[in-house]
Amino acid sequence: MPGFRFKEEVLAPAMHGCAFRVSKGDRFQIIDVKGQQVGDFIAFKADDRSEYFSPTHTVTQNWSIALKPGSVLASNKRNNLMTIIDDTVGYHDIIVPCCDTETYITRYGIHDHRSCLENMKEGLAAIGLADWEPHGENAWNVFMNTRIEPDGKMVYLQSTHGPGSTITIEALEDLVCALSACPQDQTPINGPECTEMLVRIWESE
Repeated sequence: MPGFRFKEEVLAPAMHGCAFRVSKGDRFQIIDVKGQQVGDFIAFKADDRSEYFSPTHTVTQNWSIALKPGSVLASNKRNNLMTIIDDTVGYHDIIVPCCDTETYITRYGIHDHRSCLENMKEGLAAIGLADWEPHGENAWNVFMNTRIEPDGKMVYLQSTHGPGSTITIEALEDLVCALSACPQDQTPINGPECTEMLVRIWESE
């Protein structure tokens, strides 16, 4: 990446999560290693966990539910935390909250299924932040392919992006982030199987 040097690589194994820190001015890529995989993403200000990425504030900050290069990712206090630099996929969902234990119980009658919320909690705990509490409504569903019908109905579609697809984001503040390689296997959103995701972080030279 011109003007940047590689800093770190973090893996979210299939159906699991990870967490990582980025400094102001860093750029990070969320990479779908094998294709058709959705990643649920959250972020907090590193020095104030009461300020965090907010999908609803992001919608009003951009006046759009379709995020693209140049779009900002805003906080619950209406500050811009990140901006999108590049995106090889072009579709994401910013409406649906991430899956949790209750999702699989109430929709599918499945108990003890992995979920994005638990994956992100585990990721935060792995970097010493077990007491930082993510909330599903604050997650952004990266690479998730959904459509809103004329009557307002939300339809889940199978993702079509290929292996190595990426979105590149620049941090505008020091942040703590978590990513879940979505374990949803009851709908077609992750293609034929759930697979791993990768985060690569660069710092300015």
